[in-house]
Amino acid sequence: MTATSAKGAGGASAVAGVEGAVGVGASPLDKAAGENFPVALRVLPPRLRRHLNALYCYARYVDDLGDEAPGDRTAALHEVADQVRRLYDGAGGGADVTDPVVAGLRPMVAEVGVPADPFLRLVEANLVDQQVTRYTFAELLDYCRLSANPVGEVVLHIFGVATPERIEMSDHLCTGLQLVEHWQDVAEDRRSGRVYLPQEDLRLFGVSEEDLDAPQAGEAVRALLAFETGRALAYLEAGALLLPSLRGWARLAVSGYLAGGRAAAAAIARAGHDTLSGTPRARSRQVAAAWLRASLRSPG
Repeated sequence: MTATSAKGAGGASAVAGVEGAVGVGASPLDKAAGENFPVALRVLPPRLRRHLNALYCYARYVDDLGDEAPGDRTAALHEVADQVRRLYDGAGGGADVTDPVVAGLRPMVAEVGVPADPFLRLVEANLVDQQVTRYTFAELLDYCRLSANPVGEVVLHIFGVATPERIEMSDHLCTGLQLVEHWQDVAEDRRSGRVYLPQEDLRLFGVSEEDLDAPQAGEAVRALLAFETGRALAYLEAGALLLPSLRGWARLAVSGYLAGGRAAAAAIARAGHDTLSGTPRARSRQVAAAWLRASLRSPG
């Protein structure tokens, strides 16, 4: 499965905003094709696709500001947060929002009533990235609450199914997705100066940070990544409990996210838990098979 073109779904202005505002890297649509999960399904109604693409473009934009933007990234991120607050300003109705990517959220905010907090937490995650490069597992879970879980919360609002109980299950799913992505990208993150592998687990498995610089994973690194991937799968399966409560388009979309995470974890396992010699990616047919299994399971 690949991401639907935001331009075909009415998201051209948001995409152009990301490309122009960040000024670095590939477009968000190019990056969408490399995600473990489908950003916006082709079969969804146009209104839902527009909202999902606007969400993805915003999340990608904030990530790119935090990772790649020239100049003062902290100041740039604070400016995005200020723009989000202006969007939700009841007095001005968001009329003074000048950031095109944030402005691209306006239809979603108006139509589905998604709160500002998830968008602000995504900014906070990238502010954390400017200061923190090492984590314990507890700290990593806190980071996922900022960097991943808000996306799932917004998705539930887009489909009109957000409840406290569903958001809690979505948080498990999104944390699992984020963890799997971290374990796929260990080598890339290490080159950028970040180590998401929990510090206590590195010690437990006898892995040094220098071991992560090797062209391929040694036995200890593979054992560590097998452990971490299993833990990520546990979060994904806890998040799978969300599916029986969903119907229709919401169930189809969320089962796609779950399938992407499961397929990515399986790809890591097929690589012998060596993510230093390359980034294991699931093939489209493997994601499709996992998607079919997830979406057709009895809703209970």
